[in-house]
Amino acid sequence: MSTYTEFLEKTQSELLAGLKQMQELNVNALTSFSQLAATMPLPTTTDLSKVEIPSATELVEKTFAFTNQIVELRKEYMLKLADFAVNGQKQFTEAATRMAQAAKN
Repeated sequence: MSTYTEFLEKTQSELLAGLKQMQELNVNALTSFSQLAATMPLPTTTDLSKVEIPSATELVEKTFAFTNQIVELRKEYMLKLADFAVNGQKQFTEAATRMAQAAKN
């Protein structure tokens, strides 16, 4: 039971750390965007109806779309690491089995 509990605690900790990292990346991206936007030239037109300013809702949607892309990249990375671990475990098991059989002979 202790091992299962430790596994769950470690998994939760890693998930929270990943979430925190994604949020920090998101804030950094927004900060970079704000800094970039500050350097962009203002429209020369005085007709503000021609200036396209996204609504707060659109900004939230775009931000979450970006966050989802980060999550998907992280998922792909973690799946590759999991495959690597599974293959390593399989190779270890096969090698241990061969060594045990060789020791019997």
